Amino acid sequence: MNTILKYTILFIISIKMAFTQQATLIEVDKIKFEELNQTVSLIGNIISKKNTKVMSAVSGKIDKLFVEEGDMVKKGQALLNIDYNNYNWLYQIANSNLIKAESVYENSKVETLINTLDLNRMSALKNSSVFNVSKYEKLENNNKILKSKEIISLAELNISKNKQNIAKLNLQKSRVKANFTGFIDRKFVEAGEVVPIGQVLFELVSIEKLEVFAEIPSYRARILEIGQSIKFKTSDNIFYEGKIRSIGAKENSKTRTTKIYIDFNQEKKLRKILINENINLLIPVSQGEKSLTIHKDAILKREGISLAYIVIDNKVQIRPLKLGEAVGNRFIVYDGVKNNEIAVTKGNERLRPGQLVNIKNKENE
Repeated sequence: MNTILKYTILFIISIKMAFTQQATLIEVDKIKFEELNQTVSLIGNIISKKNTKVMSAVSGKIDKLFVEEGDMVKKGQALLNIDYNNYNWLYQIANSNLIKAESVYENSKVETLINTLDLNRMSALKNSSVFNVSKYEKLENNNKILKSKEIISLAELNISKNKQNIAKLNLQKSRVKANFTGFIDRKFVEAGEVVPIGQVLFELVSIEKLEVFAEIPSYRARILEIGQSIKFKTSDNIFYEGKIRSIGAKENSKTRTTKIYIDFNQEKKLRKILINENINLLIPVSQGEKSLTIHKDAILKREGISLAYIVIDNKVQIRPLKLGEAVGNRFIVYDGVKNNEIAVTKGNERLRPGQLVNIKNKENE
């Protein structure tokens, strides 16, 4: 009797052990809809709103350089002279020609006036015996000639004025000045060189007006709006906040990206910001939309296919998934699972479809 009881107990224990060996211990997480308020980090750059190549507006020899590469300059500060004396002399000549043209015009007006007075006096004597027809006709014809000369001298005066304006403008252009306050990023010429019109002389960059530039995936740019607040951080984890100034209307067909520009408060000078410095833009994933998500630890990759084990009645089923982007420690899932289903997150590497399981963290069911 004792022997039979012993064997019965051993049989029950072996059955329990066999059951325990078949039911694999796992951890799970619920598949659920979540409001996607998370952000993704994308690389951007600090750029200057004002970055220009200073070019020569006149041709000639560079007389003198006033700045070197790396110098800070103020708006209107002289950078170099191009044949300054030559253009100054041309301006003086234009001034003299203008004075000459003014004098010629004044003389022509006086001559016309004198002739007109004589003509009027002679015309008043038409009914008199002293009236001279020949002299009258001569004065009349001379009046026409003098008026024509007056018109010509006035035209010459206008030409001289315009030549003086051009000479003055060229004199001003011969002294190249900074368009705005900034620093000389690059210098392309030296004193003594002869430059044509349009020669690049300097690259001038403003450090007062900066903005963030980035090329982000077009599908992320579609949910952004002009004026929307965007945070970004520097490489040493200093946070700034700005507003979107512009969103590109054109997609780069090669990279599938779109340009965005972000203004930010430069008065918040936590440290010196460098032009072309890399920053991390924190771009929102969506505008408060809800999506079905699955924990990233539930995902298995088999021959390029995303799979997950789903627990139903303490047994697992394997499902192929159609995943979206990662959001924190979860993936958006478009197909393969349903809301509130239970996915295996730990112990799923050695599971087989239909296998019995014991859930360790039942609070996540």
